[in-house]
Amino acid sequence: MPEGSAQQTYKVEETNHKMKRVEDQSRISKLPDSLLILILSLLPTKDAFTTSVLSKRWEHLWPSIDSFFFSCKDKSQRTNFISFVDYILDHSTCSKIKNFHLNFTHLSKYEQPVGFVDDIVDFTISRWVPTDEVKNKNKLLFPISRWLETVVEKNVENIILLSDSYENDSIDLPDTIYKCSSLITLDLTCCILDKEVVIEWKSLKTLRLNDITLDDDRIVNILSGCPALEILEFLEFSGFRHMEISSSNLKRLKFKNHLSYDNSDDLSLDIFAPHVQHLEISGYMYDLRCRLVNVSSLVSAKLTFQMNWTWFDQGPDEHQVIKTLIEDYLQKLRNATELTFGTCFIEVLTQFDKMSLPELKCKCLTLDWHITEPYFYGAAIMLRASPHVETLNITMETTSLDLEQCPFELGYLAKEHNIHFLSSFEFPNLKNVKVVNASKICLKEHLEWDNDDLFKLSEFLLKNTKVLEKFVIISRRKNCSICSMDCAFQYSSRLATKLVCCPRSSTSSMIICKEGAFCD
Repeated sequence: MPEGSAQQTYKVEETNHKMKRVEDQSRISKLPDSLLILILSLLPTKDAFTTSVLSKRWEHLWPSIDSFFFSCKDKSQRTNFISFVDYILDHSTCSKIKNFHLNFTHLSKYEQPVGFVDDIVDFTISRWVPTDEVKNKNKLLFPISRWLETVVEKNVENIILLSDSYENDSIDLPDTIYKCSSLITLDLTCCILDKEVVIEWKSLKTLRLNDITLDDDRIVNILSGCPALEILEFLEFSGFRHMEISSSNLKRLKFKNHLSYDNSDDLSLDIFAPHVQHLEISGYMYDLRCRLVNVSSLVSAKLTFQMNWTWFDQGPDEHQVIKTLIEDYLQKLRNATELTFGTCFIEVLTQFDKMSLPELKCKCLTLDWHITEPYFYGAAIMLRASPHVETLNITMETTSLDLEQCPFELGYLAKEHNIHFLSSFEFPNLKNVKVVNASKICLKEHLEWDNDDLFKLSEFLLKNTKVLEKFVIISRRKNCSICSMDCAFQYSSRLATKLVCCPRSSTSSMIICKEGAFCD
């Protein structure tokens, strides 16, 4: 192409881009203020504020937003950040705040009742500092409390306080927040709840407490002050030993990751929640034993926690205690229709051949465990106790046998196990099976297996399931960072290929292999 023609083509394309931008701006400008304000309310507040430079019209839009999203990411800019949030809230004209989200990493020190050398003038020398400078520095004190008081005055509905700090710097909440009756959702991280203050969160429906130490008295205070609460979650929790929920409104209860530095002699948590319908206990529980005293209304439960007994040298007596605990769990969960069990459950079923298992009424069963022979044996035992299952989901982890496990456990895991005890068992209701491999572990070595236990279990399911409709195998990950191959999908594809040749009780069943992060 001649040089002149190329330049002319470039100019035409540049002109078209400019015209398109002008056309897009014109379309946006035609939108009513109410819609533009709604759009701005969905943006990080810094971005919403930046639109004020676009035109005179935009200059007056951002003060009307009803949702605020602030994050102090840069430690060196925290004084500027405090000034910015002060300015935004001082100029806010909305009558009611819908959302207030604050990441207060790097800000917790400003909530202390003393001066600081680096950013704030020390009160002991303030008399030698000009008055205006002292006033300006003192404005940096207690910013989070000040902001919370402001949003409470405007009947805030949803508050999220988040901290990414590893310094365990917790902040005290202002007294006004305990009486905020407009709150619907409250998500707190690294905050201190004053047990002397009466909580009055009359409209609160969702409460999430992360990295907050609570005792039994604080738990009672929380539950009595939240009569409308529907969802209660504890993340990185410690301190309390008794959870009694009498409200019929609270339907979802979650515990994730018990803090290991809880040095209490009584490492048990009794859960009395007769009206809760959905329960989750996940993450690392360390030595904490959650006991289900009354969960008679459960519809679904997810128990994927790990405990210290899988790591350290615990004797047979300790394992017997865990066995009794797992048996009690299964008894209490026997009427739930949706269950998810993790490796902890499968290991216990593997170690104790003669466990007393009730018949589970579960219709949707999810098993989350490792690709090793013993765990498939435990999974088979769980399947035998679940004759009503219609949907079976198998979520695969792929870690090798933990050499730090105690001798008692390693002895059981080293035994040869056989699932042929299920040979006469049928799954009269099982319609859908889904095997999902989302692990980041390299599966290259698993491609060489001639005796694949996942294949054995899958083969057995095909042979003994008369109403099976779909057997879906999904690989969530593509290229492996270790072997640089698509080993996860190759493993899934190899499994699907072998299963296609297996006999099936259901002549209409389909075997499907998928790849992709969002496959379902």
